[in-house]
Parts: sequence; structure tokens; C-alpha cells
Amino acid sequence: MEKVPHKKDIYCFLIDDDEDDRKIFEMAVNKISAQIKFGYAKSGPDAIEQLKDCKRVPDFIFLDLNMPIMSGNDCLIELKKTASVAEVPVIIYSTTITEKIVYDTLHDGAFDHIEKPSKIEKLEQYLKRIFQLRD
Repeated sequence: MEKVPHKKDIYCFLIDDDEDDRKIFEMAVNKISAQIKFGYAKSGPDAIEQLKDCKRVPDFIFLDLNMPIMSGNDCLIELKKTASVAEVPVIIYSTTITEKIVYDTLHDGAFDHIEKPSKIEKLEQYLKRIFQLRD
């Protein structure tokens, strides 16, 4: 399998309340490159807390929309208000992506969208393209 070339480590951060989805995402990241660092939060408030004073700013934040406590939409708005990560590309990573979701989240500062794929290979392909943008 072709590895993603990059000049320095990439750090991606996933915000998702579903443990299985977090594990699948981490497996996809690890299959691309062992040099890619992975962090996560189980909820919006947890993510905001972790990221407001983070030692290392993520290169990409992946955000699920359907979460309890704080919706992904509300989390996106808060992330864009958080100085340490306001400029980090936020990619919506959800089971359903509609035109309205795309419109609303782009308006609120999202960078891109990916519907959670049924096969890990599709997620790997998407992540490779996104990570190559960073170089």
C-alpha cells in the first residue's frame, strides 16, 4: 500500500461519541502511516476542554454531527471561537450528509465533509487525499 509522504508528523483529532467509529477511524489512520498522530474526544464539551489549551494544535479536526450533550453543529461553532484551533480545518464526519448540512456547516466554518463510509478503504482513500493537502 502506498504511504502518504509528509514533511513532519500529522496530528488529526476526532470528535465522536461512538467508540466503534473512533476505533475504525484510528485503524484507517494507522494503515496510512504510523507517523500520523491521533487524538480524540468523546463529546463536544470534552473536545473544547482538550483543545482550548492544547500543547499541540491538530492539523485536522474531524467532527461527528450526531452526538448527545452538544451537537456537532454547536461544537463546530465553539471550535471556531476557540483561539487555539480557530484556524484548524474542521471536516464534518457523519453518517448523513445532506445539502442543508453542507450549507449550514460551511457557513459555520467547516472545511469539508465526508459521510462515514461502509468500508474502511474508502475512509483511507479520503484521508490520504486530505493529509496530502497539508504538505
